Amino acid sequence: MRQQTSLLSICVLLVGVVAGAQTHAEDSSASRSLASQSKVWPFLQSHCVDCHGDDASKGELSLPGLGDLSRGGDVQQWSLILDKLQSGEMPPEDESQPSEKHRSEAIDWIESQLRIQVGRDAEHARPITARRLTNVEYQNTMRDLLGIDLKLTEKLPNDPVKPYQFNNTAELMRLGPEQINRYLECARSAMASAIVDPQQPEVYKTRREWQPYGREKQLGLDEIGVWGNRRHSPAWGMGLKGFPKTGEFRIRVQASAIFPPGVDELPLRLIMGYGINVNSATQRVQPVGTVRLRNSPDNPRVIEFRGRIENFPPQPGKIKNGERGPDSMAITPQNLYDDGTLNDGRRDLAMPRAVINWMEFEAPVIEKWPPLHHTQILFDSSLRDEDPAEYVRQVIERFVSRAFRRPATPEEVARFVQIYDLVLPELGSLEAAMRETLSFSLVSPQFLYHTDAAPAVALNRSDENTGKNGYELASKLSYFLWASMPDQQLMDLAAQGTLHDPSVIEQQVRRLLADPRSHDFVENFTTQWLSLNKQKTVPINSELFPRFLYYVSAGERRGTEVPYRPTIRDYMHDETVGFVAELIRRNASVLNLVDSDFVFVNQPLAVHYGIAGIQGDQLRPVPVQASDQLGGLLTHGSILIGNGTGSAPHPIYRAVWLREAILGDEVAPPPADVPALSDSAGESAESALTIGDLLRQHRQKESCNDCHAQLDPWGLPFEQYNAIGQYQPLVPQEGVRVSGFQKDTHRDLAGYQDYLRSISTVEVAARARLPHGPEVDGIRQLKNYLLEHRKQDIAENLIRRLLSYAIGRELSWRDRFAVEALVTHSNKHGNKLQDMIVLICQSETFRGSKD
Repeated sequence: MRQQTSLLSICVLLVGVVAGAQTHAEDSSASRSLASQSKVWPFLQSHCVDCHGDDASKGELSLPGLGDLSRGGDVQQWSLILDKLQSGEMPPEDESQPSEKHRSEAIDWIESQLRIQVGRDAEHARPITARRLTNVEYQNTMRDLLGIDLKLTEKLPNDPVKPYQFNNTAELMRLGPEQINRYLECARSAMASAIVDPQQPEVYKTRREWQPYGREKQLGLDEIGVWGNRRHSPAWGMGLKGFPKTGEFRIRVQASAIFPPGVDELPLRLIMGYGINVNSATQRVQPVGTVRLRNSPDNPRVIEFRGRIENFPPQPGKIKNGERGPDSMAITPQNLYDDGTLNDGRRDLAMPRAVINWMEFEAPVIEKWPPLHHTQILFDSSLRDEDPAEYVRQVIERFVSRAFRRPATPEEVARFVQIYDLVLPELGSLEAAMRETLSFSLVSPQFLYHTDAAPAVALNRSDENTGKNGYELASKLSYFLWASMPDQQLMDLAAQGTLHDPSVIEQQVRRLLADPRSHDFVENFTTQWLSLNKQKTVPINSELFPRFLYYVSAGERRGTEVPYRPTIRDYMHDETVGFVAELIRRNASVLNLVDSDFVFVNQPLAVHYGIAGIQGDQLRPVPVQASDQLGGLLTHGSILIGNGTGSAPHPIYRAVWLREAILGDEVAPPPADVPALSDSAGESAESALTIGDLLRQHRQKESCNDCHAQLDPWGLPFEQYNAIGQYQPLVPQEGVRVSGFQKDTHRDLAGYQDYLRSISTVEVAARARLPHGPEVDGIRQLKNYLLEHRKQDIAENLIRRLLSYAIGRELSWRDRFAVEALVTHSNKHGNKLQDMIVLICQSETFRGSKD
């Protein structure tokens, strides 16, 4: 991979060999170093010294001596040098170039010495990989361990974020003493739900009906429109008369929909919490679930939703006369229909409307008492009465073995039995004492950490003989591809000692990827790899893009985004995650990341991108042609918005994203003394829609030119896509005033689009000559270049990122030859994504053992 700093710094490092050798020529060891590096020396002397010798230090960088590679000196820097030589980026293209023979000799010598150093280092250096579970991994592990899905991570501090890097690394996922109390609070809360009391709890029920009454040109009192719903209609929610603190709830709704011509589906979502009114000062709601109505009022349908009441915090009761009243909560149905023109005026009667006849709530749901999640922990056994001590020991052993993802040792079980015996007299019952005891097992390092190996006593005979730990591999596979603990099949294979077999690994990897739980792997990996969350921080210019987001029209929240309704930005995030998931599902070539013959969209996204004939809010693969100017990640709205300003495209941001996220380069941040590249289009709606002039001004400054020469050409082709990710081949002429949306002038969204088209008369400047490459004009030609000349870098970059995510640490020079082997094998088999993941899981680097 081209993992490097800047071209300039590499040349400086190379010169360090020359400078150090010349300065210390009298030292015999240095002389021997020069002799051993005789194949590198002529190259340095001919192509680097003139620009980066002691008297000519470009880039304001010093010229330190570079250690003798044959003696292990400055190995990381030598690895970066090798990257530059192999890529052809060094020497600069405007300097004299070495012959292929000389370049190859230098590459071969550096590579051979690095291989020696990797071999030496492997004998005594082992990267630190012990790390705590990420919040997502913790959440999912608790779900699969307890059999109930509880939202626990709100009580935990947020995981760190590092652009284009992963937060599941040992460097970031550490555990401090201050976090233990929060984990213990989460564990006690979870165990209070998982282990119930013997007596059945009180059941709470609420029911409400709505009559089909309306007025002409108004929504009926049983109808839910897209906007503008009437008071006392279902859109204003159903308040609950009472509800328990823990347990499963059931909501049943009789619903249908009224469809205008050409529409046959309406997404209906339930949300639950408090402060549903968008103008409320305090709001806290969560989605319960979504269904898609396709039935008319002549054929009403009863729909059931389920969830855990613990995941929906109520509004605390008001204090009156020193006493707090009962907590409150409401359930609200939402009409989520969106045809891409949703904000173009209120057209409630012309849009699909949901019809709600009645809605009822019940909690806790008691179909069997105690529930299954309880009996999976406190299992039925005659030992409970005949030998209580042995029953307690078996309960603890079974639970702790699952929590630790390996057989618990007798010593571990004994410690938790002691805790149980200590708390039982105070808590008084088996259930209460077991809740507390098992809570402590959930704050132990064996639960909260990924561990390198289980204690020897926990390994089966096959593992002892081969030196392999099947339980460790089972956890590695499941946390990589599920972000959760291993299931029973993985644990059984670990116990049998067969999990390290490459054919078994392949079978399990494909099984795990086919499971719905793999969505969390794709979601987390893609979001962090591509830095998708940046788009949520970009303030969209509402004057230039008046109908891109939904805004509150009145009240305390006037002018802010409408909460608790999916926006186009939410769909864009899901588009990118779903696109990558689809590539993995198809086992498609990695080159589809750059260009593909399909996109992953729903109706609102299709309208946004200009694709006709798509209905419904569900995202799905849709074929596209080259003329659609879509396909691959480079034209995803999530990428283009996140690397723009909200008013205009930003070629530098987009260039950095392309080089780092797709090509695998490391782009150094701008020097502290370099002024920021201001966005003139971000000042107001009257400014120009391009910052090409500012880039040209920056390139005229010597302090800026070196960096911009390496970045601008990669970013300028993106100018064909505006700040919200739409294709824009034409822009207004320089100096033309661009008016923001004005209802009196433009009438509606279509009128404003007509106005923008009328003033956009100049072809956007998207032409650039790529470093060490040809001239390209626009994204299509840039894609063609990447697919023809940079496919090796694209494949290697993804392999490196998948491997880093899989093993939970950043890669270093020690991994370069292991990565090369993976890349070579992948190239021979078409660089298919699912095959790449299998190959990584079969590798020695991932398994941590050698056959």
